[in-house]
Amino acid sequence: MNKTKRFQAWYWPIIFALAVYFFGLWCARQLWGLEPSGVVKLITYFVLYFLAVGGISWLNSSTAEPVERHPAYDWPVSGPIRVLGHWGVLLVFYPTAFLSAFNPFQLRQQFLQIFGQEKAAKRLKGNELENAQYQTKVRYRLPFHGEWLVFNGGLTESTSHSWQVLAQRYAYDFVKADQSFCRHKASGARLAHYYCYNEPILAAANGEVVNVVDGIGPAPLVGFAVADFLCRHFAGNHVVIRHADGEYGFYAHLIKGSIPVKVGDQVTAGQEIGRCGHTGHSSEPHLHFHLQDTPSIYSSLGLPIRFHIAGNIHEIKRGNRVNTESGIRSCPNKAARRSNRL
Repeated sequence: MNKTKRFQAWYWPIIFALAVYFFGLWCARQLWGLEPSGVVKLITYFVLYFLAVGGISWLNSSTAEPVERHPAYDWPVSGPIRVLGHWGVLLVFYPTAFLSAFNPFQLRQQFLQIFGQEKAAKRLKGNELENAQYQTKVRYRLPFHGEWLVFNGGLTESTSHSWQVLAQRYAYDFVKADQSFCRHKASGARLAHYYCYNEPILAAANGEVVNVVDGIGPAPLVGFAVADFLCRHFAGNHVVIRHADGEYGFYAHLIKGSIPVKVGDQVTAGQEIGRCGHTGHSSEPHLHFHLQDTPSIYSSLGLPIRFHIAGNIHEIKRGNRVNTESGIRSCPNKAARRSNRL
């Protein structure tokens, strides 16, 4: 089956869960005179969501390609939640992210993304190969100094950050890590423990700032993989830069008050545009960066990007250590397994 005809697993569970939830709540109130408690409401929503996820996963299982095992399964889990391992991160991050459906700001963003990405899917249909082979109009550098680790991302479905979320199909999550792949010192229960936190984030190419969101505080309980479902934007503080016609850089999860640019400013490659933070839906401090074809994350298509590193053009993927001075080096990988996530 053509990949574009597979169910888009990222948004159908949301639609199903919200529709059945609100219909059930209406029935409880109007037909039976019942008012479920807050705990019952939350449990009901989560059960509906996971039922939808399971059903769609089953429908897609016959057409799904093997997913390259994420190298992060061999790396330490960040923060005190490491006692629960990688499954602990999933069991905390996703339920707290789902609570965003009860935040009017993020609920609106979810619907904008659902309908916007449906339009993007129509634009992509029949142009999949052209999109995958897209060559950027300008040269892009890494959006930071020194050596960082590519935690998520790649140019193929098996390594993608979020293949079904078209705007973020070719996105990357960057962190800093020591030689054992630990991303923090001490316990990891404080923002200052993380090696990438407060590091300068740089413009990947010349361009014009077209959108800035600032004023969002850090996600709560760093080190416990809690997504900030109460903030006003799931991407946290972020900057969007028009680098060329149809090429917009999206830099997300920046520190509140660290963004020195404003809409309309002209920036040059390597200029600081913010500081690496932990805002929005972020399980630990990191930089989310991707290239998209419109200013809006809701209705855009992600564009593949190759970086100019140490004098050469490189394709990078999760598990690579990328160094602005010396190039890239890869980390070992193993058999197929489903992806981890920042």
